[in-house]
Amino acid sequence: MGTYLAFDYPQNPPPCEVRELREEDQAKVLALLDTAPVESVILRGLILDHGLCGAELRGVFYGYFADHQLTAVALIGHQIITFGAQEALPYFAQQAVQVAARGYLMLGPAARVEALWQHLAKAGRETRRVTAQRLYVCQKAAGRLTRLQLLRANYAELDVITDAQAEMALEASGIDPRQADLAGFRHRVAERLERKRVWVKIEDGKVVFKADIFSETPDTIYLEGVWVHPDYRQCGLGKSCLAELAHRLLKSHQTICLLSDEEETVAHQVYEYAGFVHAADYQARFLTPLA
Repeated sequence: MGTYLAFDYPQNPPPCEVRELREEDQAKVLALLDTAPVESVILRGLILDHGLCGAELRGVFYGYFADHQLTAVALIGHQIITFGAQEALPYFAQQAVQVAARGYLMLGPAARVEALWQHLAKAGRETRRVTAQRLYVCQKAAGRLTRLQLLRANYAELDVITDAQAEMALEASGIDPRQADLAGFRHRVAERLERKRVWVKIEDGKVVFKADIFSETPDTIYLEGVWVHPDYRQCGLGKSCLAELAHRLLKSHQTICLLSDEEETVAHQVYEYAGFVHAADYQARFLTPLA
């Protein structure tokens, strides 16, 4: 582990180790993550898509072992997402500092993100913006499915979907991903299209509704990028499209979940109309980039 920084480590901890995970660790990692299918859906989906060491992760998976047993994991890199034993957090913070992880975004249950942030703040990291998030979960779609209007997008729609995705990101974070890395951004959108994970409604050549499957596991789907074109808001389109999507996805999965900013009360009404319920409080913490 190297030199310990001035974090609040547990008193009298069991013998422990933090190390980079390897592909041969995948079975034990998934077994740990399977203990909380909804909370771990982002990490599970990334591993199922890219393995533990894929370049597409834009980060490195680390494991915390107590008494030689894996009890916590973390993805540290472009994002910092942790799961498992709370006592692992100072060690994961230490690892993030040692590898100078960009850590553009910390995401997870609010108490967990806050606890990890307290350690990183001691190492000089600064926050650019914090948003309280609601985790919404749907296991039974509301109402009846009366019509089909959504399509799985394909590569032919790459340009219009890239633009819609960028506009949504700009609205949410204040940053246009096309300016930072247009080629990389288009590649990530294209990859999701190739996996058939983007659902859209297109009218007059533009995306008027969009929802992305960010993570998909055998039992759970995590949606992100649920977006309605500004010209089509407050007319019921979002409600009808999301309700349809919930019906269709729950035919093959037990649970759908998504995150929403605490202040987006109109969006909350849309989610609840489709059968989603507020299940937990999360936090998205955007960090100031390292120099």
